[in-house]
Amino acid sequence: MTSPLLKKQKLCSEIDDISIHPHIIYKLKEAKLYTFQAILHLSYSELQKIAKITSSEAQIVLESISEALLKHKVITAFDMLHNEDSTVKGKLICDLLKNGSGNCDCIYTSSITEICGESGCGKTQLCLYLSICAQMPTSIGGLNSKVVYIHSEGDFPIKRFLQMANAFKNKHPKLQNIKLSDNLILKKVFNLGQLMYVLQKGLPELLKKVNNLKIIIIDSVAALLRSEYDSLNERTSLLLQLATEIWKLANINGMAVICVNQVSGSNKGNGKTNLDVPSLGLLWSNILTTRIKISRNSSENNVPSTRNLGLIFSSYHSHLCNNFIISENGINIIGGS
Repeated sequence: MTSPLLKKQKLCSEIDDISIHPHIIYKLKEAKLYTFQAILHLSYSELQKIAKITSSEAQIVLESISEALLKHKVITAFDMLHNEDSTVKGKLICDLLKNGSGNCDCIYTSSITEICGESGCGKTQLCLYLSICAQMPTSIGGLNSKVVYIHSEGDFPIKRFLQMANAFKNKHPKLQNIKLSDNLILKKVFNLGQLMYVLQKGLPELLKKVNNLKIIIIDSVAALLRSEYDSLNERTSLLLQLATEIWKLANINGMAVICVNQVSGSNKGNGKTNLDVPSLGLLWSNILTTRIKISRNSSENNVPSTRNLGLIFSSYHSHLCNNFIISENGINIIGGS
């Protein structure tokens, strides 16, 4: 029989109201630590032992609860409706997410969007396009934001970026004064350790110095985990750490995080192999807000290949499927359903 105290704790599960990774919240609930009071009466080491969490996770929990208590105040529904900071997310209008009714859907801040697909399908091209759109004023669907672009494979395609940027500005003459390359912050990483350092140290410091930084693009995540680690346990542990840092950027710092992923083979169980399954597995999928999948159609007679963009799942939008082409001028939608 459940005790009255435990019932009361479940009814007022305060830990659901703090911005920490769901994996940590799950561990706290497993340990029956549902309220701030239940956690704060424990010492640092006791919290680690009882909840079976790491030292860094315990620090995150205690700091998040302290911040929540300091900022705690009663807010009415009227206050929320009239306070843009607490209710309105930044949104990046994306023509490629246009639905059948002609309405454009968005990539929101405080969200994690994955772009996955086979090699050469146009994932990086879409990221370049989004890094340009994000810099546009909010009046035309942008975020009026600087962009952090982390790339892990080869050199950043700066010539292609400038080509797309110039075409975009020619399409919008009023934007001629915007220096798109000045608002693009590039970071090259060669391994997962460097990426983790950027996410844990570099970006927090950058956010203190740079205003209007609302979007980060990581191209790509899977490349850093694909063959670097032989041990499955080590790879899973590192993937969990990476997912935690990305989740914090989106949900605590309120950024739009866009991650490029690859696809790999998976046995369907009937003797056939599906070569079109997003990499990194279920643990990774659970932190995503939106998954976008791109595929490339075959072409003949030197005609540009059409690409297919499918919205596989999203917390905000219904499923859709659009076709687009990649040209010298950038990316153009050619149909939708």
